[in-house]
Amino acid sequence: NKPIEETVIGAVDYSTDFFGQRVNLTVSGQLNVETHACALSDVYTFGPTFRAENSFTSRHLSEFWMIEPEIAFADLTDDINLAEDYLKYCVEYALENCADDLEFFENNPYGEMGLRDRLRNVIANPFKRLTYTEAIEILQNAVAEGHKFEETPVWGMDLPSEHERFICEKVFQQPVVLTDYPKDIKAFYMKLNDDGKTV
Repeated sequence: NKPIEETVIGAVDYSTDFFGQRVNLTVSGQLNVETHACALSDVYTFGPTFRAENSFTSRHLSEFWMIEPEIAFADLTDDINLAEDYLKYCVEYALENCADDLEFFENNPYGEMGLRDRLRNVIANPFKRLTYTEAIEILQNAVAEGHKFEETPVWGMDLPSEHERFICEKVFQQPVVLTDYPKDIKAFYMKLNDDGKTV
């Protein structure tokens, strides 16, 4: 992000900002719902989220809707189980209630052949769970066997899409949950593992 330029002392030229004008953004309701979880155990927020990120990928939007569950007295395994169950519920709902849309997505000239079969695979099988280190080893073995990536996989890097897709689509053909990322590429508030290197 380029810095916002001051036009006069104390004034900001918002035309150089991400949105090109003065805006007030909310990131999420997570802080509020964390306190509610203390009294109610399992709660969530669902609402619009805004981020001023200069990123031009399909994975980084400046505005999107996000669900944020908070579950009291839970560990990482509980969080992963909840996320998997929720995604499977959504996919199953779409398969049962959005057949025309899915057929359109599958059969139009820019569609994805086999989309519904892949979605059925999502709900029929448990998600694969790996540590970040195991994923890096899989990627490095693929390189040793001749697979070419744009970015060479090394421990400590944030995995780009090509690595994530290779693991999900080529190696396991299913959703994969990665845990135990290097602490240096994750947020400061994530719980440090006993090894002192991963979160």
